[in-house]
Amino acid sequence: MKTKIALLAAVIAFSYANAQENPYTDIHMRNYSKKIDSIIVSEKAKMNTELDNLDKTFKENKLSAEEKQKQRNEVATKYEQIINEKVDNEKGNLENATKEMVKSSVMGKGKVFDQIGFAQNNAILSFKDQKKTKKELLKENDLNISFAFANLTNSAGSLNLANRSEIKFGKSSSYVIEYRATRQFGSLTSPVFYRIGLGLRTDTYGLDNSKVFVQQDRQIYLSDFTQGNLKKSRISNYYVTVPIDFVFVLNPKYTTENDVRMLDNSKGNFRVSAGVYGGVRYLSQNQIIYKNFEDHRTSYRENIDGSVNNFLLGGKLSLGYGALNIFIKKDFTSIFNENAKINNKYGIQIGLELLYINF
Repeated sequence: MKTKIALLAAVIAFSYANAQENPYTDIHMRNYSKKIDSIIVSEKAKMNTELDNLDKTFKENKLSAEEKQKQRNEVATKYEQIINEKVDNEKGNLENATKEMVKSSVMGKGKVFDQIGFAQNNAILSFKDQKKTKKELLKENDLNISFAFANLTNSAGSLNLANRSEIKFGKSSSYVIEYRATRQFGSLTSPVFYRIGLGLRTDTYGLDNSKVFVQQDRQIYLSDFTQGNLKKSRISNYYVTVPIDFVFVLNPKYTTENDVRMLDNSKGNFRVSAGVYGGVRYLSQNQIIYKNFEDHRTSYRENIDGSVNNFLLGGKLSLGYGALNIFIKKDFTSIFNENAKINNKYGIQIGLELLYINF
């Protein structure tokens, strides 16, 4: 998953830098993104129709509760496979677009690095036109990739990062990739900005070497592993997220352009931000990697159904200078519901924004 996120970020950044010299590539990338979105939306709509029909049949007493659950699992598995196959079929388009960008750069057709500026608009990399006015630089769009260490607490209000929970702190992490739009709040001299985005979040909770999650009757619980030499045991939750933040510049610098005084956002600055985020879970998986008694490496993976909440709400505080941002996140809603037989169910994270690309 780490490799996929890094590759996707690199390709998107590279494509935007190359877009002015090669509009065909930009169109190709946009079409690929639209096709993937279309596949997911279309197949999920078909799946929901089948699930609704199952619910209707069950209400008419034509189906037992056990048979209903069995058929729901079969429908979900079927559409998961369909989506994965269709997405794999589209990968050729992404590979062709990437090859075209590399060819253009090597052959001198696209002056990619002419578009890159370091530490502009508090970004590690900037694909903004260096001829942009100071006023235009107050409007930002960026791609942000972050990493955090994760833990679980026993309440929404607990900020105990070192809590001795069921998961292993240091083996548990969260990766987020977000597209964000940042705009100035108020006048051109205002040191306050608001930001809204759309992202993907992956939380992975690792367990101690001797423990695994076991799923039974839509419930999960911890158990000792007895089938060989356990290598890894983890549960992963995947979300689509919408973050909303307010950013406060602590050491504002000002400039004058065309006789208008405004905040100078081309320089690095100290800032603090506070915000909230919401998320919708689209997948949870339990993975166990071990060597059996015959010393054969085995990987077991299953989807988690019924013990993880579908919706996520939380808050975020961060402190930054230039391209460096350190943050803490706290989930106000529980990750796991009453079907998860564990005591700590609320997420907490501390991390760093690894890559902040501004364009």
